[in-house]
Amino acid sequence: PNVGFLSVQIDSMVQTTECRQFGEIWKRWRNTDLVPIRPSVHIEEIPKLLPFISVLDVLSRDVVKFRLVGTAFYAATGHELTGRNFINLTAPERREQRKTRVEHMIARPCGSYAVYSMVHTTARVVPTEVLSLPVFQKDVDAPPQIFAVSVPMEKLGKNKFDPNRNKLPASDVFQFVDIGAGIPEID
Repeated sequence: PNVGFLSVQIDSMVQTTECRQFGEIWKRWRNTDLVPIRPSVHIEEIPKLLPFISVLDVLSRDVVKFRLVGTAFYAATGHELTGRNFINLTAPERREQRKTRVEHMIARPCGSYAVYSMVHTTARVVPTEVLSLPVFQKDVDAPPQIFAVSVPMEKLGKNKFDPNRNKLPASDVFQFVDIGAGIPEID
């Protein structure tokens, strides 16, 4: 894979230190492979990033389950997503787009970069940067995964929980990240 190209692309996109660090560590995990294999992922290398990490199991086009959701996401949004289907948390009119994006990330494979307007427990809308990159399993029958780092791009204030928030927003900014196999021509 063209590791240098990925570095330039990530550096030109991401604004947060955490997303940049995750991109660098993901590249180390993959070594000379296009996508890292799960046994090469050493989560203990990223203790400071763990609160921002989500791991999704891509079980099918319609079922993408959160295996792990970092504590920073729950603290910021009040949503416990572990075990829930990422696709079902999308507004119905945006589900096909989200399914297609996930499908491309695994099939091509490629990563994605997005900025979401997340409603936090403070009732503020906070731009949140997300870098998502694929990880494959050693066992070909096990589901591929997407590791994502979600980082608020500004500081938060006091909590004010809104219990009516039950969907994850569509992204304000979205682009695929070329990890060496190209990117889809469509979104």
